[in-house]
Amino acid sequence: MKTRIKILIGIITLAFSMSIISTTYSRYAADANGDVTFDFAKWQILINGEDITSGNVRSLNIKPNIIENKNVAAGKLAPSSLGYYDIEIDATNVETSFDLHLTLENEEMADLKIKSYTIDDGEEIEIEDNKIDESFDYDEGFGVITIRIYFEWYDTEDEEEMGNEEDSSYAATHDSVTITTNLSFEQKVS
Repeated sequence: MKTRIKILIGIITLAFSMSIISTTYSRYAADANGDVTFDFAKWQILINGEDITSGNVRSLNIKPNIIENKNVAAGKLAPSSLGYYDIEIDATNVETSFDLHLTLENEEMADLKIKSYTIDDGEEIEIEDNKIDESFDYDEGFGVITIRIYFEWYDTEDEEEMGNEEDSSYAATHDSVTITTNLSFEQKVS
């Protein structure tokens, strides 16, 4: 019987030791998951009040301003006329840096020259090859950016490409002349 008691005490001791060891060396496990949400940067550009990022606007009406000249009727274009037109870029809802590519086309009338431009009434910059390429960096946001494009109907012999007869003929056969302004915006990437 002593042997049985010894075996029983041994089994109880072994069971007790195993329970202590199993809690001491137990492995803990837990699971969790979470969602990471990112907000997209805004990209909405308005040109003269029209949302061009919607994909619905194909053509914009841009009104020229012809500088008054005592020899020409108000608002009319003739040799020696100077003028400008504004492109108002509302970038209030743009949250990325972007590049602007602007091309100007006037193949109808050689003496009507696109001369220069300004940004927000800043320094006048000469236009080369009828192209404007500007970069706008996002710092703390944009507002409205105004690009003013200046044009002139050259009428001096050293600058003109059309003579007086060609000027007269063109004006007699056309009611107006058009400068096509193509704008392209592209987000800058690093």
